[in-house]
Amino acid sequence: MWTAPFAIVVTVLCVRNRFLFSARLYEQGDSGANSILIEQARHFTLLVGNYSRERFNHPGPAFLYVQSWGESLLWSVLHVVPTAWNGQMLAVYALNGSFVALITGITYGWTRSLPGAVVCLAVLAGGAALYPAVLSSNWMPYLYVPAYATLLVASASVAAGAGRDLWIMVLAGWFLIHGHASFLLLVPAIWCAVAATVLWRHGPRATLRAVLRPRRWVPVLVISAVFALPIVVNLALHWPGDFGKYFSYGSSAQSGGHSLADAVRYALWFWWPRSSAVAWLVPLVGYAAAGAVTLWLAPAALRRFLVALLAVNAVSTALFLGYAAAGIDSLNDYYIGFFYWSAPLVTALVIAVGAVTALRGLTSAAVAAVAAVGAVTAFAVAGGTRSSTYDIDPALPHAVAAVAALAGGRMIVLDVGNWRAMGQAPGFLVQAERTGVRACVNDPGYTYALSSRFICTAAEAAAGARFVAGYDPVPRGIRPVAWMGPAFVAAIITGAGHPARQR
Repeated sequence: MWTAPFAIVVTVLCVRNRFLFSARLYEQGDSGANSILIEQARHFTLLVGNYSRERFNHPGPAFLYVQSWGESLLWSVLHVVPTAWNGQMLAVYALNGSFVALITGITYGWTRSLPGAVVCLAVLAGGAALYPAVLSSNWMPYLYVPAYATLLVASASVAAGAGRDLWIMVLAGWFLIHGHASFLLLVPAIWCAVAATVLWRHGPRATLRAVLRPRRWVPVLVISAVFALPIVVNLALHWPGDFGKYFSYGSSAQSGGHSLADAVRYALWFWWPRSSAVAWLVPLVGYAAAGAVTLWLAPAALRRFLVALLAVNAVSTALFLGYAAAGIDSLNDYYIGFFYWSAPLVTALVIAVGAVTALRGLTSAAVAAVAAVGAVTAFAVAGGTRSSTYDIDPALPHAVAAVAALAGGRMIVLDVGNWRAMGQAPGFLVQAERTGVRACVNDPGYTYALSSRFICTAAEAAAGARFVAGYDPVPRGIRPVAWMGPAFVAAIITGAGHPARQR
């Protein structure tokens, strides 16, 4: 029940992205900034997560460590892929395939039927066919989607009485906490709702006896200790770390300030983005159908789990509305809430699993099989299943080599002209590091995106070879040394402050 869904997802992604096994791809932009951190993770020194445009790092490095293992194993050790980014992407496929497999396994634990597990996979593949990047992309807003869906399904299972899935609930929650500061509030709130439900249903004594079984608390303790470790160490070394910035942002004018009506409109976009006028009908009809299937069609043994799924989904929606109203700066930025695609996904899961398990014999198996084949096929042929190479710049190796030749062995000191030029700097720096070229950016304001390792000290800035990174058009008097992509220019500056002649 775990191996088959994992293998299907990873196989589809690898076949559609088989170029990863042969093409030499060099990352810049957000992928380059993440790779700067991933290089630290490869040496087990990374303690923080990816950067935010609010100029802080998110709480933890879990997603980045997973990508670092893909880079180390598949690129550095086995040489299965020709460049580091390719290995990172394959690790993302494995992680997302694991989340799909966990959701399928949880569902099988309740249905105890192959058709139930197959139709669960069909729903997940169908959701991925609509939004393929949730499984094929390494962009952080997409990575949160499968993790959050796993959190909700595992939480519903635990709330319904399946303590065996407690470790999955904790694992998915910790991934999310590491990934984005907002989950520091959202995940514990969901955990508390589950705990309150279990206590209400079984009482404190029975709950405590169940939790204290070694097979329950040992995995939870180990997972929590591993995920908490980098956060605790970082706080101990750099108190209060980025947590002070989280609180500052939360109490600032940037954070939220939206009405409940605005938050509802924002949430409805994830149910039906095409027409805001009818969007409200989709969750209404969806929940009505899910409720009808649960109460009148689904087997009695499965009903408690389906009810819990709808309840956890409702709790998640309430929390999301609060987050949208009080925590999101701009409700025009839908990528911030991509993880809320879980709401229609979970609703569809309830309908599909309840309906299929209400059928009997070959009919149930045939319906589930047809649905799964159709959904997996749709996902396999969807355009977005091919991973985006938007952040890839083939000119990076040449640019680094050209600038390094002019630097003559000295530290490359890069002055970044503007924020658009800054998008190319991470790729330049990480490529320089991988090829043994010393480089830094002469602006401490970019520490949040580049880490302190790539910010020039005063001595490095004074003794290094000075270059400027700008954006097309090239300013008068500046001679390009190398181009990175269609717009980036690097120009060497002499000690007198004049551009050097291009060699």
